[in-house]
Amino acid sequence: MARALDEGFADIIALARARLTEVRVEDDVDADRAILIIEGKLDPYRISIKETVNTGRRRYAYYVLQGERVILGFDNHADRTALRLRFGEGFVDHIHDSVPHRHGPDKRTTTLTAVWEAKRFLLELDDLLAFRD
Repeated sequence: MARALDEGFADIIALARARLTEVRVEDDVDADRAILIIEGKLDPYRISIKETVNTGRRRYAYYVLQGERVILGFDNHADRTALRLRFGEGFVDHIHDSVPHRHGPDKRTTTLTAVWEAKRFLLELDDLLAFRD
C-alpha cells in the first residue's frame, strides 16, 4: 500500500508545484495509512489539500480560501448538512458516514457531489473559481 500511495502522492505534489506558488508539503506514509497535506497559493487565494488514506477508507478535503474565508471546498467528511441531504431525517443513523459534497462561499451552501480527486481539483481550479457559487 505504501509504495502505491507514495507514487500517487508524488503525482499530486508535482501538479501542485506546477499550478501553485509557495507550495508547502507534508506527508506521512506507513504500511497502514498515508496522509498528504499541501498548502499553496493561486493568487489571491490560498489552496489547501488534505488526503488521508487507510485500508478501505479515503478521506479528503480540498479548499480555496481567501484569508480564513472559505471560497469553495470539496470534502467527504461526515458533514451534518450533507448527511441530511443524502439520508433525510434518518441521517443520525449515518452520522459517521463519509458523504462527498461541495461547500460554497463561507460554507453557506452545501451540495452533494461525486467523489473528487486531488488531481482533478488542481486541474479544474481555474474553472471552479470562474463558476463558483
